[in-house]
Amino acid sequence: LKTLKHINIVTYLGTCLEDNMLSIFMEFVPGGSISSIINRFGPLPEVVLCKYTKQILQGVAYLHDNRVVHRDIKGNNVMLMPNGIVKLIDFGCARRLAWASLSGTRSEVLRSVHGTPYWMAPEVINESGYGRKSDIWSIGCTVFEMATGKPPLASMGRIAAMFYIGAHRGLMPSLPEPFSSPAVDFVHACLTRDQHERPSALQLLDHPFV
Repeated sequence: LKTLKHINIVTYLGTCLEDNMLSIFMEFVPGGSISSIINRFGPLPEVVLCKYTKQILQGVAYLHDNRVVHRDIKGNNVMLMPNGIVKLIDFGCARRLAWASLSGTRSEVLRSVHGTPYWMAPEVINESGYGRKSDIWSIGCTVFEMATGKPPLASMGRIAAMFYIGAHRGLMPSLPEPFSSPAVDFVHACLTRDQHERPSALQLLDHPFV
């Protein structure tokens, strides 16, 4: 984390080891998480949704360009500064890929289960090998969460949701009305089941929604 420097990534400040206790010091982000804001004020209007989504994508594009996969993108891990700047936090599940190639080669495949069930991509649940594109699925779930107040399949229990997502059969829910067609298409693109057909963060930054 200390090598990552981006406006949409929480800044690492340093560490301190005292009395066998390791403390990690991070940038203070006083605005709270997107999840806490949704819980307090309800789902976000589309104009705000677009603004936050673009910043999340910019942060993730930077991570992916530096061969880092976050692996736990969700509303609780997206924080806000008072000026509206988004910060990605919680890199406890993050991993650096072996090579810088964008092709998703075997050198870039991770096979352990990390993340939170409602935001997990099918390939994560199935442990079939995943990389950058698994973060894209989680972004789609986070946009859905910001738009509706809950992630997709929140009405299911966690285990049931994992089985549903991993089964390669069930369709993921779409954004409801009155969200625009670009917003609906954006989430649909993120939630493409085949990770090889899912767009990258850079490609999504050119999407009409953002």
